[in-house]
Amino acid sequence: MRKTSDELRRIFLEYFKDRGHPHLPQAPLVPLDDPTLLFTSAGMVQFKPYFSSPDPPPHKRAVTVQRCLRLTDVENVGLTVRHATFFEMLGNFSFGDYFKKEAIEWAWEFTTGVLGMPPERLHPSVYRDDQEAFDLWAKHIGLGAKRVVRLGEKDNFWGPAGGSGACGPCSEIYWDQGPGVGCGRPECAPGCDCERYLEFWNLVFPEFDQAPSGERKPLPNRGIDTGMGLERLAMILQQAPSVYENDLLLPIGDAARRLGSPKAAATDRGRRAARVITDHIRALVFTCAEGVRPSNEGRGYVVRRLLRRAARFGRDLGIEGAFLSRLVPVVVSQMSRYEEYEYLKREESAVAAAILEEESRFARTLEQGVARFEETVATLGKKKQTVFPGPVAFQLYDTYGFPIDLTVEMAAERGLTVDMPGYEVAMNEQRDRARKEARFEARHGAGEWRSLTSGSHSEFVGYDRWGVDGVEIRDVRDVPASEGAAGGATAVEFTLDVTPFYAESGGQVADTGMIEPMPGAGRTRLRVVDVYRDGDRIVHRGEFMEGGAEKLTAGPYRATVDAAERAPTQRNHTATHLLHAALRQRFGAQLKQAGSLVAPDRLRFDFTHTKALTPEEVRAIESMVNEKILEDLPVETEWSSLKEAQEKGAMALFGEKYGERVRQVIVPGFSRELCGGCHVRRTGEIGYFRIESEAAIASGTRRIEAVTGALAYRHAEEDRALLRELGARVGVGRDQLLHRVAALQEEIRLLRTEHAKQSREGLKSQVERLIEAALRSEDPPIVVAEVGAQGVEELREAGDLIRQKLPQGGGLLAAAIEGKLSVVASVGSGLKGALSAPDWAKDAVSIVDGKGGGKPEQAVAGARDASRIQEVLERGRAFARDRLKGSAAARRSG
Repeated sequence: MRKTSDELRRIFLEYFKDRGHPHLPQAPLVPLDDPTLLFTSAGMVQFKPYFSSPDPPPHKRAVTVQRCLRLTDVENVGLTVRHATFFEMLGNFSFGDYFKKEAIEWAWEFTTGVLGMPPERLHPSVYRDDQEAFDLWAKHIGLGAKRVVRLGEKDNFWGPAGGSGACGPCSEIYWDQGPGVGCGRPECAPGCDCERYLEFWNLVFPEFDQAPSGERKPLPNRGIDTGMGLERLAMILQQAPSVYENDLLLPIGDAARRLGSPKAAATDRGRRAARVITDHIRALVFTCAEGVRPSNEGRGYVVRRLLRRAARFGRDLGIEGAFLSRLVPVVVSQMSRYEEYEYLKREESAVAAAILEEESRFARTLEQGVARFEETVATLGKKKQTVFPGPVAFQLYDTYGFPIDLTVEMAAERGLTVDMPGYEVAMNEQRDRARKEARFEARHGAGEWRSLTSGSHSEFVGYDRWGVDGVEIRDVRDVPASEGAAGGATAVEFTLDVTPFYAESGGQVADTGMIEPMPGAGRTRLRVVDVYRDGDRIVHRGEFMEGGAEKLTAGPYRATVDAAERAPTQRNHTATHLLHAALRQRFGAQLKQAGSLVAPDRLRFDFTHTKALTPEEVRAIESMVNEKILEDLPVETEWSSLKEAQEKGAMALFGEKYGERVRQVIVPGFSRELCGGCHVRRTGEIGYFRIESEAAIASGTRRIEAVTGALAYRHAEEDRALLRELGARVGVGRDQLLHRVAALQEEIRLLRTEHAKQSREGLKSQVERLIEAALRSEDPPIVVAEVGAQGVEELREAGDLIRQKLPQGGGLLAAAIEGKLSVVASVGSGLKGALSAPDWAKDAVSIVDGKGGGKPEQAVAGARDASRIQEVLERGRAFARDRLKGSAAARRSG
C-alpha cells in the first residue's frame, strides 16, 4: 500500500486520464482573473466559469494537481496531525457530464482497488438531505446504512470558493486511524472533532450557483468537483503519524530541526514549531515565486503574517537569528521534482533574498513587541493589577507575531495571567475582518441574461480593427447606471458576436467607444464605458445615449473604439514591455514583474527589487527605452504553444492564465513576452518615453510611473520652461543653475546656523533671568513660563539649564513650535520623590488632550493646540504647588 508522493500524483492522473479526463495545467496560486479570492484555495477555482456559464465548456471532464493556500485554520497548524495552510489537491471534474454515481464508483475503486486501502477503514459521509448519495454508498457500493454518516451543512455542503459561484452537497471519505487515536468515546464517528477519523477526499456535487447575496439557483452545468489532499493521502499510505512526517514534508522539517537544538526539538513546543515552520516555508516559497512580496495589505499581508509567524516559532526550536531563507533550497529540491513546479528552480535565489530581507526586518519588529510587553507590565504594576489585557495580547500576536502561548509564558514569569476571553474577542473580530477583506469587490451586480440572437460570440478582432460594421448583440442584461451618468440613464451589459473592444486584462484598461445603429436596428445608441471578461464571454457595459433597454434590438450596429484612448494605451503598453526588458538587462533576470497598469494617460510598472534606483540608474533605463524607440523597431506577434514560447525565451507572468495557444509580443533582439494586449506596429510610434517617478510600494517591491508620446513631450517642455524661469530668477544661465542653487543652499545653511546660535543664546538669557526671579521670589524656586524656543531640542537644553541652576527647584517651560504646543518639565535633584517630571508635564497638557513622558528628572509633552498655552502653564503651576506643599516649611524647620 505504501506509495511516494510523486507516485501518488502520477497514479491519480493516469487513473482518470484512462477514464476520459484530460490532464489540464493547474492554475496559479495567485488567481488574478478571479476577484473573489486572495489565493487559489481549491482545484475547482479555475473551472468556476465552466459550471456557471450557459455556454458549453471547452472540456467535459478534467483531472488536475492543484497547489492551494488556505488561511482559515492557520492557528491549528502544528497542533493537529492534519492541518496545513499550503497543500496540493488531486482533483477530477465533470462539467455537465457524469454525476454522483460515477464519482462515487471511481472514488471507491481508486482507493480500494488501485491504492489497496482496506475497505473496512474507509467511512463516507453525506449531506443530511442527500438521499441519492446515501443510497449510492449504502446500496450501490454495498456499505450498508450503518457505515454511511449523515452530517449537516457545516461539514457536507461545500462552497462556494470566494463567496459566490458553484456550490453543492458533498460526500467525504474518512480514514479510520483506529481506536487508539482520538477521543476514545464509543459514539466517535466521522464528523467528530478528534483525530481518529481523517477526512482525505471530498466529492463535491455542484448543483447551485450562489450569488453574493447568498441566493442559490440551479447551475446551468451541474457536475463533479473532487479534491483529495496529497499530503493526507501520503500520510495514510506511508503510515506516518502526521502530514509533516510523509516523504514530501519530512526532509523540510528535518532541515529546520538541524538549525536548532535537539533538546528544544524534543519538547512539545519544539515539535509544534517544526511543523509550523515546515508548512509556512512551503507557502512562502510558492507565493514569493509567483511574485507576491510581504506588505501590509492583501496577499502581501498574508505572506508577511506567515513569514513572521514562522520566524517567531524558530525560537521555540532553539534557532538563533534569521533562518528561513536557508530552508528555501530544501523546499525547492522537494517540490521541483514534479514537472509543474520546475519553475521553482529559476526563482530560488530571488525567493531566498525576499524572505531574508523580510525576516531581518522582523527582528526589529520583535524587539518592538518586547518593548510593548514591558510597557504594559509596567502600567499594570503601577495600577497593582495582575491580568494582562486580552486586546494587548492579541496586538502582540497580530502586529508583532507573538504566539499567545509565548505571551502567557512571559506573563506567568511576572506573576500575571492573560485575559483570554478578551484575546478571543479581538481574535474573532480580526477573523471577521479577514473574511471580508479576502473577498475583493467585484463589479456592480446585474440582472439575468436574455438572448437576442444565437450563435458564436465574443470573437475579439480589435488588434487591427478599431471599428466593425454589422455586429449583433447576442445576450443582454440590465445593470444600474454608472455613478454620475448623464440624466440618470439606464445601462446594460451585453455580448457581441464580434467585437473590437479590448476587455480589461493583463494590466491594460478596457476600451471605451460607441455602439451605433445601422439601417434596420432602430435608433438606440450606446456609449461603451467598460469591457471585461466573464468566463469566455467579453462583456460590454453600455450607457444609453439614445433610446433605452425596451427599444434595444439585436442589430446590426457599428462598433467603434475610441481612438483617442486606444492609441496612447497601445503606446504605453509597448513602452511597458520595453521598460521591463530594460530593467532586466540592467539588474538581471531575477527581477520580476509584480503588477502593471496600462492606461491612456500613463503606465505603471511594479517589479521586485530590494533597493531604490539611483538617479543614474533611472536615466540609464530611460535612455535604453528611448534608444529602442528611436531605432523604430518592428513590434511582431507570434502564436505558439506555451512550451514553444518559453523555449524561445518568452517571459510568462505568474498569475496570468494561458491557454493551449499563446500570443507572443516581440521586439526583435530586445523583448519577448506572452501578452494578449494591444500594441503599436513599430516602436517609433511611441515617440518619447519619460519616467516620472520611482518609489517603493512594499518591502522588496518598487514602482515606476511613466508617460509617453505627446504627454511625455509636454512634461519635458514644462520642465524646460521651469528651468528657464529659475535661471531668470537667480540671474544665471541653465548651465550655471546647479552651481548657483548649491551656493544659495550654502548661504541658507550658514544663515540658519547663525540664527539658531542667536536663538539659543537669547533663550539662555531669557531662562537665566527667569531663574534669578524664581530664586528671589519662590521657595522652592519654580520657573513656569512661555519661552521663545525654535525647536524641542532647544527647549530640552533650557530645561537642562534649570536643573543645573536650581538643584532644589524645577521648571515647566512651554513654546509654540510650528503651530503646535511643546512642553518640557525639569526637576532638580533636591526635589527627587516630591515632584515627577513626567506626571507634571502630562498633567499640564491634559486640558488640551496632550500626551507626554520621559524620565523622573526631565519629561517632554505636546499637543496640537498651542492657542491655550497660558492655561497649560497655569495648570502646571497649580500642579507644582500642590505637590510641593510643605517642602519649604520642612526645609526651614530642618
